[in-house]
Amino acid sequence: MTTDQPMAIATTEMFAPYLNDVEEALQNALNEFTEPAWLYDPVRYLFSSGGKRIRPLLTLLACESVGGSRDAAFPAAVAVELLHNFTLVHDDIMDSSLKRRGRDTVHVKWDQNAAILAGDVMMGMAMRLLMRSAHYAPKPLDVIDAFSTGLIEVCDGQALDLAFMERDDVTPEEYFTMIEKKTARLLEMSVAIGANVGGATNGRVTALRAFAREIGIAFQMQDDILDLTSPEAFGKQAGGDIVEGKRTWLMLECARRVREDVDALSEHTSLISTFFANNGLDSEQVPRVISMMQTYGVTTDATALVEKYTNDAFEHLHQVPHNPARDMLEALAKMLMKRDM
Repeated sequence: MTTDQPMAIATTEMFAPYLNDVEEALQNALNEFTEPAWLYDPVRYLFSSGGKRIRPLLTLLACESVGGSRDAAFPAAVAVELLHNFTLVHDDIMDSSLKRRGRDTVHVKWDQNAAILAGDVMMGMAMRLLMRSAHYAPKPLDVIDAFSTGLIEVCDGQALDLAFMERDDVTPEEYFTMIEKKTARLLEMSVAIGANVGGATNGRVTALRAFAREIGIAFQMQDDILDLTSPEAFGKQAGGDIVEGKRTWLMLECARRVREDVDALSEHTSLISTFFANNGLDSEQVPRVISMMQTYGVTTDATALVEKYTNDAFEHLHQVPHNPARDMLEALAKMLMKRDM
């Protein structure tokens, strides 16, 4: 443990020049629009609460990894961060979330109308900035297509996630489709935009997209596992996803195995039925669900899947010729998986 920490600190520091420049570019973009204050104050409020800026980092590093100019990719990097926050504002409304990054959500601090418009205007600002970077790309339409297709599929993923809450027959395979679109697609879009701005070949764009997609899936699956095993790291209760009725791979795969087991205990079948019927369980039942998952080997298999997706991601990344930016992409992905970012 003592050997890992200095490495984590050093790795974080190597991103500082990028992150500082992203913040400056983001503030410049926000300062272009100030009136009416009722519209733009919520946007500035949202960004003043910070954020990891993972997606703009991916855009910049992907651009550099294929020999492109970081300066050309900065507007696009800010655009993907605006898009990401647009999705957060609208997700908070749909989920009736009260807090975001430890502060009141936009619709709580202002109202729902202000939050909807704040999200909408961020999308307009993002498109405006994206066009500036697309101007430098050999194939500008590829940049625009990556952005617009990514947005559509993120919306698809959110729609699937919401629809799952009304169903008791969601399959583990459908879960992967959902997280690929809702979680992984934004990461994939970020590197695709950067690579296209940098003039990458189709093969390198494909490799970078696959890298980001696999890391995104691994990250979300690991997040689901940590909800059960290390909730204190996030200031949450153990099994919060179970209480909230979230259709995670662990719960869906566990349900599949219990339903297919002719010798399943009545306690296990009852837990599964109640989870889907009530869209969640009482916190007192969480330890029983975790024990059931362990009995059926679900947690172990989920961990193995995370490792598989992570390894696959790096295999795709290594199809890009070695250079410092590729090393930084790999370091960033490893930090994400270790929750050091």
